[in-house]
Amino acid sequence: MFDPERDFDPDARSFAGRIAAIALVTAAVCVAAWPSVSGFAAGPDHNTGCVAIVNGWRSEPAAPSAADAAAARAAFPPAPSPAQLKDAAFMTHWRAQFRAAQANPTVIRENARLEWIYGSGACVPESRHRLVRSALLLGAVSLAFILAMAGLRARRAAYRRRIAALA
Repeated sequence: MFDPERDFDPDARSFAGRIAAIALVTAAVCVAAWPSVSGFAAGPDHNTGCVAIVNGWRSEPAAPSAADAAAARAAFPPAPSPAQLKDAAFMTHWRAQFRAAQANPTVIRENARLEWIYGSGACVPESRHRLVRSALLLGAVSLAFILAMAGLRARRAAYRRRIAALA
């Protein structure tokens, strides 16, 4: 039977509404991912360029134990006094002791760790923070999307029940 009044579905979604929803979700995902994909400067002089999604996954070298740090400090000769700085023989001997201390494996490991912390490793703490922030934002966007879809499904189900009750 032909009934034009029953052919109209007031809950029908328009094409433009679907495109707007897709654009809104895409924009929200882009905003949520921005902290992880945007660059930032790090390091003691902020001269190291970093991107969180690249630099956040690096592992930090193990810190030396207190005994290793004490051994590294003990390997170095004490700093010369101003009078000793003028004594060439003393300074030659002091420089030889300093070079020997630099060759100590514990000192080499600690120097490599410090170079990593102030070099390429300077990006890691801020990168991890940005990754966590992006993950939380993406989780919030996902939760909002899921709740919106659940709300739409509930609204449509209620509309269909209302129509069925009228029939």
